[in-house]
Amino acid sequence: DLNFDVRSYDDAKQTEVLDRIHEAAEEDHSDADCFLLVFLSHGENNCVYTYDGMINIQDITAAFRGDNCPSLVGKPKIFIFQACRGNKCDTSVVITAASANDEVNNEVVVDASAIKTLPAAADFIMCYSVAEGFYSFRDPIKGSWYIQDLCELLEKCGSRLEFTELLTLVNRKLAMRSVRMRSDPNGSEKKQVPCFASMLTKKLYFRQK
Repeated sequence: DLNFDVRSYDDAKQTEVLDRIHEAAEEDHSDADCFLLVFLSHGENNCVYTYDGMINIQDITAAFRGDNCPSLVGKPKIFIFQACRGNKCDTSVVITAASANDEVNNEVVVDASAIKTLPAAADFIMCYSVAEGFYSFRDPIKGSWYIQDLCELLEKCGSRLEFTELLTLVNRKLAMRSVRMRSDPNGSEKKQVPCFASMLTKKLYFRQK
């Protein structure tokens, strides 16, 4: 719906996943506006699982750096990982009126015309279903909380909101969810909040051409 050329691979083995990644990195992306890779899997720390092993996330993203994939230089490279990043469960805390309304509105403007070169790691944005070290929740019928909320907001406002603004809304929406785990002796509600790290050098919109 956002005019991406979509390719889907299910339950691939480690060597197959790496082959697909390197094939994608070696393609000519001259006509592309950006590149998006999504992993829906299990994981831990900085790794995601394949059918028969695991892959370090840095090994995935390294293939698309500017020095390895020149046709994507200056173009957004989006990586979305739906996977656990540890076994800790986040807990609920009470929201105060002050913390609910705090806003920061600082803007720094840089003359983009002065930029002649870019770092090889520029224009990446890393999107994770959960903060590092924590458990990522998944409904057995509807699927992962994060992917549900991300897809819903992409469908509603993906063509008009700047992408990092949309991701912040996903953070907010998912932070409102909670679950009570039977295995928790304290019986407290467990929470989840996604996170993203942006190395983008410009605003990103999925607008119609």
